Amino acid sequence: MLLAGGIGASVLVSAGPAGAQTCLAGVSCSITGTLTLTSGTLSITTPSTLTWAGVVSGVDQTLVDALPADQTYLVSNATGITTGWHVTVSATTFTTTGSISLASIGTFATNGSLVSMTASTAPTATCLSGSTCTLPTNSTAYPVAITTASATPTPYNVFDAATSTGLGSITIGSVGWWLNLPSNTLAGVYTSTILMMITTGP
Repeated sequence: MLLAGGIGASVLVSAGPAGAQTCLAGVSCSITGTLTLTSGTLSITTPSTLTWAGVVSGVDQTLVDALPADQTYLVSNATGITTGWHVTVSATTFTTTGSISLASIGTFATNGSLVSMTASTAPTATCLSGSTCTLPTNSTAYPVAITTASATPTPYNVFDAATSTGLGSITIGSVGWWLNLPSNTLAGVYTSTILMMITTGP
């Protein structure tokens, strides 16, 4: 604010807000608009358990996890970065409390089929309700055979998103989690620690 005037008189003059500009009639003022968006996180929401059930039948059999809640997981890519991502799975050897183990090779696999362990079908990918997503371009070949190990199992890529895809919140569905059981498999309760992870990069 400025105080101006002669003797015995004063006039109050406003300087205007800081950073303001004055444009004459008929002349446009140019205004710069700026939006700052910070990066969010990349995360995966998985089933808390995977479950199979069967009966020893005297013939070889394959079992799929039949629970609908286990056949889906959620990828949330709120990073705003286009480097892509990939999901990996590793698993320890399926073993009973009596130390009976299933084979490390050829037992555990995943694909996008709920009817065949050997199907080359990929899981589905859809935008979560309320998310305007960019669907992932997935280059994973199916089925993915997951070799188990008693310690430090190897992670296997089970789904991926190429560069500039897989943005937003995406539901991966129709996931077939399969076990292959030879006819000489012994009855028992077999458990495994299965780890799912998502990392950046296609």
